[in-house]
Amino acid sequence: MDKVTFIKILEEGSHKLEYRDVLVKACLENTSWISILLNNMRSIHDENSNFSARTFELVCKKNLAVIIPHLDTFFELLPIVILDGVTRPCSKICELLMIEYFSKCNDQFLNSITTIHQEKIIEAGFDWMITNKPIAIQAYTMQTLYLLGTKYDWIHKELALLIEKDIPTGSTGYKNRGRKVLKAIETNTRLKL
Repeated sequence: MDKVTFIKILEEGSHKLEYRDVLVKACLENTSWISILLNNMRSIHDENSNFSARTFELVCKKNLAVIIPHLDTFFELLPIVILDGVTRPCSKICELLMIEYFSKCNDQFLNSITTIHQEKIIEAGFDWMITNKPIAIQAYTMQTLYLLGTKYDWIHKELALLIEKDIPTGSTGYKNRGRKVLKAIETNTRLKL
């Protein structure tokens, strides 16, 4: 696939799920095209940005290392994304990055993810937790903030307060994930999901 076709499918194919695999494969073969996805995600009010964000998430799930040259750009997006269809993939990618950083201690990510990047995740994560985002976003964010809390002590306390406040009115999924995170915080043990 050439770059023009890639862009055309991104622009026109947002409702055709069969294009996702083709776009993911093309991005993995031409990793510089990730910048196209990230640029589309900047169109914060455009529903087509959802398709680019989901495609980017799937690319990251296949090979998370491809994000490394684009970390600064990705983290710049976190505070500006509005649509849940963009925020959800961003929250999942943050979770994947923090798993590599904290749980797997992957040198490639330990050397690439800076304190500034972590601060951007923390800021966006707490924003997503307090703005009543859908459960998937909050579930990924709970895990991400929990992992960051192993480095920044204050996070666990704040995260626990938020979860405890929202559990009574939260969905079943929120309650299940929230209880697991709270238990891990209270017992100072590794979060098991």
